[in-house]
Amino acid sequence: MKTLIRGRHAWPRLIWVQRAEPDPSGSAPGWVDQATWAFVILGLATRLARYLVVYPLWHDEAFVAVNFIDRDFVDLLRPLDFQQVAPAAFLWIELLMVRMLGFAEWSLRLFPAICGLASVLVFHRLATRLLEPRARLMAVAVFAVSFYPIRHAAEVKPYASDLLASLILLTMAAEWMAKPRQSRFFWLMAVVAPMLLAVSYPAVLVGSGVAVAVGYQAIRSDLVRVRLGFAVFCVMLAGSFLAVYFAATYAQSEAVRLFYREGYWRDAFPPWDAPWLVPFWMMAIHAGTTLAYPVGGERGASLATLIGCVWGGILLWRSGRGRTLGLLLAPMAMGLVAASLGRYPYGGAPRLTQYLAPTFCLLVGVGWSGFLDRASQARAADRRLGLAVGMLAGLGAFVIVGDVARPYRVIGDQRTREFARWFWTEYAQGPELICVRDDLGLRYQGRPNLWRSGMSAVYLCHRAMFAKAVARPRPTPTPVDQPLRLVFFDAIPADDPAVGTLLARLEQSHAIGRPEEFVIAPGKPGEPWLRDRYLVVPLEPRQGNEVGIRESRTESLTSNRTAGIRRPDQGPLAARSPGNLDPQRAIERK
Repeated sequence: MKTLIRGRHAWPRLIWVQRAEPDPSGSAPGWVDQATWAFVILGLATRLARYLVVYPLWHDEAFVAVNFIDRDFVDLLRPLDFQQVAPAAFLWIELLMVRMLGFAEWSLRLFPAICGLASVLVFHRLATRLLEPRARLMAVAVFAVSFYPIRHAAEVKPYASDLLASLILLTMAAEWMAKPRQSRFFWLMAVVAPMLLAVSYPAVLVGSGVAVAVGYQAIRSDLVRVRLGFAVFCVMLAGSFLAVYFAATYAQSEAVRLFYREGYWRDAFPPWDAPWLVPFWMMAIHAGTTLAYPVGGERGASLATLIGCVWGGILLWRSGRGRTLGLLLAPMAMGLVAASLGRYPYGGAPRLTQYLAPTFCLLVGVGWSGFLDRASQARAADRRLGLAVGMLAGLGAFVIVGDVARPYRVIGDQRTREFARWFWTEYAQGPELICVRDDLGLRYQGRPNLWRSGMSAVYLCHRAMFAKAVARPRPTPTPVDQPLRLVFFDAIPADDPAVGTLLARLEQSHAIGRPEEFVIAPGKPGEPWLRDRYLVVPLEPRQGNEVGIRESRTESLTSNRTAGIRRPDQGPLAARSPGNLDPQRAIERK
């Protein structure tokens, strides 16, 4: 509201006197508020159930988790193994959990689970501040039972912290919009902004969106404390982003830029090289899995959610809630700008846009409740609303039952974990198992991609979980007048110089037996990186041998001497044909 005020020198000056938007609270039957709290409880239950059933670690989680096996806190600032990108504070919190509680699935997922549970409570607060009771009920119900926020609340990834950071920033902005003459919310945002950006990369998109959405009203305020608080928030936001970016983000992103920008996430960036395709890209993104709330999928499977969001935006605008609509849409706009600049993908997978989940759930709550309110009688509208939220409650119950009855993403993940548990505990009770990669420090120079993607990350994580004593490369030799077993993952690369040298030296002190092969997953055609196979080479000491062989990261293991190497298809190194091997043999033996 503009007001003409005369100052000391009688010159008039035009200032902006803040006025809050219409109060979203309204009358509704008592059961609406009770049902809203019931969905808060259901949302907490779905996330807690997912965490407690302890899903097997799958390869996408293992890509991040493997970095907590050997690294310390400073090392986590360097580019991560397996081409991963994650905020430094998230990595530090995860490593702290591992150091305190051990390397296990439940400890690795503890911080994401806390973020997921907190998100339910913060979302309820945000919906209470922005929406009227019926729309609030619908929005909270959708958020509580949506598949992807539930899933990512129990994964070793920063997506749950992305969601929580977004909710905290949006809630504080909404609180200020409701009380625009109070400055404390800007000061709070200035304090928490560095922490949120340290655990969530897209938090900067949400923070900048908030600054854009409320900036005009804040800088035109007649209160100096409001203008000052907003300015400090903007400075802290920008400073925190630069600090986080140059401390770790730049090195991480440059290491994987081409892999993601030109490869894996190529379709998640607007095709500005062909501008006429951008509208079709926008439609495909927003009718696909990006808007899978509560459920959805590719090829228009999320069209009902998209229609609900569009209608919800129209209803907010018509009701004089333009500022609220601007607050919700601003993070989307910032995300599209970042994607257009090639800095952060937009869409492609719901996990990358968890920071937009509050926007989608709030808009669809307004839209869907608006459709249901079009009944001619209030009682009929309430019946429709009750039926709709009853279906959503059923979906939430189905999610919990499904997680308890089927506690794994795919059955292959379960088999992989059970085999690894058996292999590193029961099978390891025989002669000592020596992991060629970790115990001897050999990375297979001829196959560098083996340790950059695929099931090798799961192999390393399971060994860290289940092996009783995970050995580390040591510079001193180890006596070998005892039986040993070398463990190779995926294959025995005898053509690799370091591995060839190792096998040649071993033949001087040991009789090399026939390798034992364990195929847990043969991999899909064209995707060998999904193959999960262990090979164990038995070593029997020759009589009178007192030679030490285990020398890690020394020239003797990395030289090019290959004399006397036996190839895997020759003599005792000839592995059994996969056709004669039952992939489930090891699990059945257990």
